[in-house]
Amino acid sequence: MNDNQLYANGRVAVLSSKLFSQDKFLRLSDCNTVAEALKLLAENGYANAITAESDDYETVLRDELDAALALLKELCYDVNALNFVLSKYDYLNAKALMKCKYMRVDGISYCYGEASVAPQDMQRAIVSDDYSGFTKNMAEACDAIDSVYAEGKRSPQIIDVYLDRAMYADLRVYAKKSSLKALKDMYAFDVDTTNLTLLYRVKKANLSAEVFADSILKGGEISRETLLKLWDNEQYCVDLPSRYKSFFELCKADNADLSRAEEERKAETFKFITDNADLLSVQPVLEYFYKKVNEIEKVRRLLIGVKNGADKDSLKDILK
Repeated sequence: MNDNQLYANGRVAVLSSKLFSQDKFLRLSDCNTVAEALKLLAENGYANAITAESDDYETVLRDELDAALALLKELCYDVNALNFVLSKYDYLNAKALMKCKYMRVDGISYCYGEASVAPQDMQRAIVSDDYSGFTKNMAEACDAIDSVYAEGKRSPQIIDVYLDRAMYADLRVYAKKSSLKALKDMYAFDVDTTNLTLLYRVKKANLSAEVFADSILKGGEISRETLLKLWDNEQYCVDLPSRYKSFFELCKADNADLSRAEEERKAETFKFITDNADLLSVQPVLEYFYKKVNEIEKVRRLLIGVKNGADKDSLKDILK
């Protein structure tokens, strides 16, 4: 490990002490208005919270995430690990901008400013159909979307499907090249759990087995053959790797909206970074970033509850 990474790991050790504690979350849950909650966030370092409009918390949270992304770009010296994280936000931006292109509206306000491609540059490229500056997978996905839309098959879901598939193809490359084993394990788990939840989502939408087969992602532990057998008969869950059997049962028990399965998936994914402490790698920087993202998401859920007048017990349930 180079000296720069050692210094970076020291910085995030200090920054980690400033992440929201349970006590701060409890104070936030006790707020009676969004304005009161924003004041508390401002006192705890959330940029622009003090000057935000009374209920404009989304801008504040987006700014906070952009600040975390900027810090990640500064402190993560494993290029492939960095690209692995940033890729998600590049693809979120691409989805928003492709949809806005066909709606003929500006999409910059929907974008993360600190992704690896500047939103303004990405929007210019997408509007002009010039994808030469994108990764090969993203460029091919955007071209395919343009072709499908030109045929009159216009649906936001088409954009999501093509770009999600491209994103996982990029993530697979970055995880494989990274020196951090945790990312490789995280990628495989993400692919497998996405495929399992996808099975239920496709069935719920009354789509065909062919649609599911075309949507299966590559790179996980669960074979394509096992997934296709599961489509026809759930008893084939005995063929799943042991760590996915309980997740599959959770999907079956909660297949109305998969909310509990998604929560379990997030928690287990987070553990790949937090349970693999390697102070001589970029792991501490990634751990800080993911903890910050989790903090922001929990703050968002609390603010939504405060805005909607949820009772205090419901707000405190979010913190469990």
